[in-house]
Amino acid sequence: MHSINTKKVIGFSLLFLIPFLTIFSTMYLLLKDDEIKGVQVERVMSVQDPYITNLMPKVANVNEEYVFVPKIVASDFSNVNITIQEGPEWLWVDGEGVLRGYPFIEDIGTYKVVLKVEDEIGSSTTTEYVIVVDDEE
Repeated sequence: MHSINTKKVIGFSLLFLIPFLTIFSTMYLLLKDDEIKGVQVERVMSVQDPYITNLMPKVANVNEEYVFVPKIVASDFSNVNITIQEGPEWLWVDGEGVLRGYPFIEDIGTYKVVLKVEDEIGSSTTTEYVIVVDDEE
């Protein structure tokens, strides 16, 4: 009469069962739809409103180019727009998103500048700055 060695049976079973489960569970995870038991699973991504992380230079000198390169944090860097909501007429945003301007003697004074950063889905923030136009001479 033959006796069945339980340890050998369990060992051989695990020897085949573990690789089988590993291979097929990995394939299942790679190929499955986002549907579990008839319930559609929706993946929600955290979207952060874009914002500027650096400060504008506070002084713009008469008859010198004023330049500010904003550093922006956003979920999608390729589709971010910067606009001037409020500011002096001599200040503009170029095609690269850099603020540029060339103040003249008649522009001497203090200006409030409000910049809006917006991504393509409409998330936005506004940031306020103050620029003083001064004549160095």
